[in-house]
Amino acid sequence: MLTRRFPWLPSLTVLAAPFSLFACSSSDGGGTDPATTGPLAVACLDSIDSVYGDPGELPADKGAIIRCALDAPIPVDQVQSILDGYQYKGRPMTSGANVYRILYRTERGNGAPGYSSAKVYLPDKPLAEQLPVIVVSHGSRGQAAKCAPSLEDPSAEQVNDDQDRNVLTLVGKGFAVIAPDLAGYANYGAQGNPPSAYNSSADVSRSTLDGARALRKLAPGMFSDKIVVTGHSQGGHIALSSLAAFESYGADGELAAIATFVPNWLTQRTWAALFLVAKSYPFATDPTPNVVSLWYHYTQAELLDGPGKGKELFKPEVREAIGQFVDDTCWGGPYPALEALGTTVKDIFDPTFVQSVMTAGGLGGACPTGEPNKSICETWMARYASDRPHIEGEVKQVPILIVYGGKDEVFDPNRFQCGLDRLRQDGANLEYCYDPDGLHGELPAQDGDYAADWIASKTLGTPIEAVCPVTEMNLVDAEGNPAKCATPPPND
Repeated sequence: MLTRRFPWLPSLTVLAAPFSLFACSSSDGGGTDPATTGPLAVACLDSIDSVYGDPGELPADKGAIIRCALDAPIPVDQVQSILDGYQYKGRPMTSGANVYRILYRTERGNGAPGYSSAKVYLPDKPLAEQLPVIVVSHGSRGQAAKCAPSLEDPSAEQVNDDQDRNVLTLVGKGFAVIAPDLAGYANYGAQGNPPSAYNSSADVSRSTLDGARALRKLAPGMFSDKIVVTGHSQGGHIALSSLAAFESYGADGELAAIATFVPNWLTQRTWAALFLVAKSYPFATDPTPNVVSLWYHYTQAELLDGPGKGKELFKPEVREAIGQFVDDTCWGGPYPALEALGTTVKDIFDPTFVQSVMTAGGLGGACPTGEPNKSICETWMARYASDRPHIEGEVKQVPILIVYGGKDEVFDPNRFQCGLDRLRQDGANLEYCYDPDGLHGELPAQDGDYAADWIASKTLGTPIEAVCPVTEMNLVDAEGNPAKCATPPPND
C-alpha cells in the first residue's frame, strides 16, 4: 500500500412479502429463488455481463433499473471472515445477504442522460422491518472500466479491500446497501458515455443520489423514507458532494445522515498547485498525486468539453499514451507506463495549460490577462471551486459523521484540518469519531461498528452501543501543536 496518495503540499410498487423469502439462494436446490420473488419489484434475470454492456434506450425516470442480475450470496460467516482479515474491531456480524448487480438510469455532470452499474446487498436478517436506504461511495480506484469496484478486478487489488470494509461492516449489521460504481464505468468508452469524472461533484453526486432511487425501486417494501450516504476517502468527497446537491437534485426520500471515513474534502485547486512543487513529487517515488491530477483534469475535460479534449491538456507527444493510461490503469503504483513519459507532472501536461492554472490555482493569484491563458484559467478556476461546493440551505441540518485516525498515512492532521475548517465555516452539523490507532485504508473496519450504530441511531432511533475512542476532533500536529490547515493552495 502506498504511503502517500495525495500531494500534501509544503508550506509554499410495494411488495410486502416476508423478509425470510429472500434468505435462500437459487443454488440451494430448493426454496425461494431470490432473483424473482421476495421483496423484489424487478425480476433479476439478466446476466452479470449485460449489466456492464450497452443499456439500449434509456428510461426517463432517474434511478430506473435497466438491468438486474443475481450474484452469489454472501453468508454471515463469510462476512465475518472477510472483515476479521481486514482488522475489524467490533461486535460479531449478525447478517449475510443476497447480492445483485444492477444498471440504473442517472444523469451526468454535464446534464446528459447516463447510467451506472452497482452492487446491491439485501440482508437475510434485516436490522428492522423498515430500513434506511444506504448508499456506499467508493474511494479512489482509477477511471478505467476494469476499475469499477463491483468487478473486484485483480488490477485494483490494492483498493478492493477498502470497498469490502466500507460495505460489509453495514451489510453484516443487517442494513441493505447499494454501492454504485458511478456513471462512466459500465459500457466504458461508448459514444455519449465519458469516463467517470474524478471528484466532479456534479457527476458523482447524481450517480449517488440516483443510486438511492434505484435501491428503493428494486425492493420498495423494505425501506423507510430515510437515506444515508457513506464513503471513505474519495468516497467521502462523493458523500459530501451528494449532501450539497440534495436540495436541487433530490433522491425521493429524506436525507437523514452522512457518514464519512477520512473524507477527501480538500480544495480541488490542489491538482493545479501540484505544478508548483512538481520536483518534490517525481513519478518514480511519489506517483500518486501525479496520477490523481492526471485523472482529475483528463476526465473533467472529457465530460465537460467533449471527446478527445482530455488528451489536449497534455503535450502532443504523450497524448495517445495518456489516453491509454486512463483506459488501462487502476489504482496501485508503481506506474511504469507513467514513468516512461517523463519525470514529473510538468513533463506531460501542455505548458500552456500549466502556465494558465499554476499560479492562480496554487497561490490564489489572478488569472493571466492574455489569451488563451485567461480563458483556460477562468474555466478551470470555476471547476475547481464547483468541485468542493458549500454546504448551504436546509442540508446544513443533516448530521455528518467524520471519522479520522491518528495513524493515517495519507492525510496528516494539518492537511485534514483544511476539510474540517471548510465544513465548520459552512456551519455543517458535524459529529466526530477520532481513533488514535486508526489507519487510512483500514479505518472503515476499525471503526465500522461505531459508524453502523451511529447510522442506526439517526435512522432507527436506537442507542449507540459501540465505542468510539474519542468523540471530539481536536487534532494536533507532529510537535503537539493544534493542527492548522496547510496552505498553499488557499483553502477557499
